[in-house]
Amino acid sequence: MKRWILLWSLLFTLLIPSTVTADEWESVGDIDGVKVWKKSVDGSNLMAFRGVVTANISIGQIMTVFLDHRQRKNWVAKYADDKNLEKGKNYQEYWIHFKAPFPVSDRDYVLRSDGHPDRDKRTYTCKIKSVNRKDAPKNDCCVRAQLNGTYYRFEALPGGRTRLTVEVHTDPRGMLPGWLVNMIQKKWPSDTLNALVREAKKHKPHPDYADWHS
Repeated sequence: MKRWILLWSLLFTLLIPSTVTADEWESVGDIDGVKVWKKSVDGSNLMAFRGVVTANISIGQIMTVFLDHRQRKNWVAKYADDKNLEKGKNYQEYWIHFKAPFPVSDRDYVLRSDGHPDRDKRTYTCKIKSVNRKDAPKNDCCVRAQLNGTYYRFEALPGGRTRLTVEVHTDPRGMLPGWLVNMIQKKWPSDTLNALVREAKKHKPHPDYADWHS
């Protein structure tokens, strides 16, 4: 009897997927030139993902695109529509709608982004998360998703290069299984950073960041 208990315990252990602790990033590998990591998050079956890439582009060009809400349609993956709800010097609150492949329902978010330029360190960071607003559009075609947190960091490097970092932990809600969400989100950091760099190459540097490499 003890032998059977031992065997069942061993089998049960082997069938449980391994997890990463809440403070430990695990490398996913290189995806389209972007280094990607993942980690588990306490209380969630959805992974957080991080992407890092160093690109031959100025931080001023990145900021020209990143700070202009009119540019979202040109680089944000699966973009459908958006609406600015409130804007301050270094923050925005906005609604954004994302397309999803049939038969999955589209998703939308109501978000707040808080930016922090640090001229001394030559870095710009931005934190984005879901917020509640009564004046946010209501779209019957969409499931209202929850962004637990997205973090961007852009660092001006010598020679006109920029290091870009993004982290994301989101819950699309609805009936999507966790394993499918994780599989899709694994490519999100590389898709996002590569699209941002491609679009930024078409633009002139933002005047507030044009001299950050000097």
